[in-house]
Amino acid sequence: MKKILSSLLALSAIVTLATCGATSKIPTASSVSEKDTANDSDKTTAEDAAPLDKSTVPASEEEAQRLAFGKVLWDVYQRGTLPDGSALDYMGMEAAAENRFALTDVDGDGQEELLLFWDNACMAGTTEFIFGYDSGGIHVELSAFPDLIFYDNGIVEESWSHNQGLAGRFWPYNIYRYDAENDAYQYFGGVDAWDKDVQEENYEGDSFPTDIDVDGDGLVYYILSADWGGQYNMPLVDGADYESWRNTFMDEAEEINILTQKLTEENIAALGYPKPDVPLPQPAG
Repeated sequence: MKKILSSLLALSAIVTLATCGATSKIPTASSVSEKDTANDSDKTTAEDAAPLDKSTVPASEEEAQRLAFGKVLWDVYQRGTLPDGSALDYMGMEAAAENRFALTDVDGDGQEELLLFWDNACMAGTTEFIFGYDSGGIHVELSAFPDLIFYDNGIVEESWSHNQGLAGRFWPYNIYRYDAENDAYQYFGGVDAWDKDVQEENYEGDSFPTDIDVDGDGLVYYILSADWGGQYNMPLVDGADYESWRNTFMDEAEEINILTQKLTEENIAALGYPKPDVPLPQPAG
């Protein structure tokens, strides 16, 4: 039972867009999963999700993109609604204004993405979105638990929302990698750990593997491939092998500093899309 619980907790760190109430070879870059790749059917056109006001005529593709992003932000601010019509954990405009957004090129494709940090919500309702724009269409490049680190080589590191297993002083995380062909992020894998200080036996009753812990720091690691499925049947590795795995995709990449701003009416209006005159929903609760 404990093993099943541990696996379910790990899987919940990957499935981060949830309802309120709910993120033995060392894998290499070739292990990237194709399961989360976006396609044209996933894209919401500006006509469907962000119709422009007749008085709003974009002078360029860049301006059209900003207008479309502005419409996305008005919708989440006023109604708690995403471009595909799905609902966020919404508590009204005053609470929505405490969330954040940013416009920046995080995936390195040469154009800005819209980052929405929806973190003023219940734990299970907190999500970070990366929205892309393509010829009038808005699509989600990634939705994940809002504790992300972006790197300049297209890698995103997502901390798990919980650390209730054996990892102790090490916080598990997932890795996503940008797929330029599909303009979306794919799940690459992740890493969990066993901290001897937390428990000297795992859930199956096996003793901490001191023979694997060559550096003697009391930590060994589970390298999680893209298709690991929540099963901890991979061999444990020591710190040197963990760092070697990490270096296969980091390759001296540098962290991107994301400058965010509050989701206020003033900041949304600066994108150029006029504030819609729509009936406003009542906050939940």
